[in-house]
Amino acid sequence: MAIPVIVIDDEQVDRYTVKRRLARHGGFDEVLEARSGDAFLIDYCDRIPPIEFDSAPVLILIDINMPGRNGFETVEELQRRQDEGRAPPSVVVMMFTSSSNPKDKQRAKALPLVNGYIEKPIDADGVEQVFDLYRSHVTGKAA
Repeated sequence: MAIPVIVIDDEQVDRYTVKRRLARHGGFDEVLEARSGDAFLIDYCDRIPPIEFDSAPVLILIDINMPGRNGFETVEELQRRQDEGRAPPSVVVMMFTSSSNPKDKQRAKALPLVNGYIEKPIDADGVEQVFDLYRSHVTGKAA
C-alpha cells in the first residue's frame, strides 16, 4: 500500500521538489499540499465531511519556519485536535526544514507527534530515510 502524504510548506519550490522525489520513489501515494499550518488545519481538520484516508497513517512533512502558525505550533494544535477527535487519528509527522539548529531538533524531539527530522533539500537518500522512518513507526505501532 502506498503511503498517503501531506506536505506543509510555504515555499512552492520545496513542495514541488518533495512531490517529485516521492513520486520517483514509488512507495508514496499522491502528495497533498498545504501552504501553511493554518491552511493544513482548515483543509484537513476542519473540513466537513473530513477527508478520508485509507487505513494507513498519514505521513505529514512539515516545515518549521512559515508565516503565521509555525511548524511547531501547527503540530501542537494538531495534537489538541486529535485529542478532541477533530483531526486524522493516525499520523506520522516529520519536520521537514532547512533548519539545522540544535534547539529546533531538540524541540521537535520533545513533541510526542513528531517521528523524524529531515533537512532540506531532500534527495533520494532523504526520501529513503523518510520511507524507512515511516515504515519503522508503523511497524512499531503494529507490534
